[in-house]
Amino acid sequence: MDFQIFFLKENSRIYDRAELMTFLASNPNITPPNLKENVSKREYIFYHQTLNFEAKFIVNSKSVVPHMERLGAKYFDVNFYVTFNLLLSNYAAEIILDIIQEICSKFDFKIFIESYGTEVRPFKRTDVIQQFNLWKKAFADKYPEQLAGWYKLDSSALHSVYTYLLQRKRLELTYDQNKLQVSNYYFLHALKSRSVFVAIKWDGEKPFILPPSVDVLIYDNGKTERYLPMIEVLSKAGKLFNVLDNYGTLQVLEGKYVSKLVKVLNKEKFAPSKSELQFVQLEKILDV
Repeated sequence: MDFQIFFLKENSRIYDRAELMTFLASNPNITPPNLKENVSKREYIFYHQTLNFEAKFIVNSKSVVPHMERLGAKYFDVNFYVTFNLLLSNYAAEIILDIIQEICSKFDFKIFIESYGTEVRPFKRTDVIQQFNLWKKAFADKYPEQLAGWYKLDSSALHSVYTYLLQRKRLELTYDQNKLQVSNYYFLHALKSRSVFVAIKWDGEKPFILPPSVDVLIYDNGKTERYLPMIEVLSKAGKLFNVLDNYGTLQVLEGKYVSKLVKVLNKEKFAPSKSELQFVQLEKILDV
């Protein structure tokens, strides 16, 4: 199911359509349509390569606003709307809303969402996210079978994960990975549970970056592989980690502390995993 936001103008439907199409096409993440084909419906497809999600900005030849006749005579449909998957994370939705906010400001558009009833409203980010969450939760509650095979991570944790993944490319360009491990995330779930644990792997040899929201340290020294609760690791060895310069939310284990952490991990006792954990791909994780 898709979440749709329709654009309208007050007291006029006149706007510079060519300028709108140029604006959309100028976004490096948007693929414009072939303007020689299907002139009645032109889809500008936004795709985020790192986070793997899309949205469609559609310029239509006719109105598709539900129950347009109820919205009041002063509002005019401009035959333009955006649609994206209702099960996207809030983080992904916020990225789409960045574009929508700029469009509304640039072209003086108002918006309509079906849950507004008969109201047309100025764009307000907090309001739209609230509506998106209401729709998403209602859909999940009504159609739980649609979430079968999907896993769940708290919205704030997923937000931290996505933020780090966007930072990671810059980190890889900044640091020599032969000298500093720019950690990647791994995602785990227990059998018969939708809940996800966030993990990183470490070999016990190199300094490494500790990203946010890590639940499990997979310590693999080549001989044994152990799944250690990160909260316990930090309670026993948190003083060995420092804030990474220019990255306030990230921590780093510097080279001079590697052997000390290895000693802690080898000598201290840690709670064993209570259930068998399996890996899951980020693309299969929702925040609902």
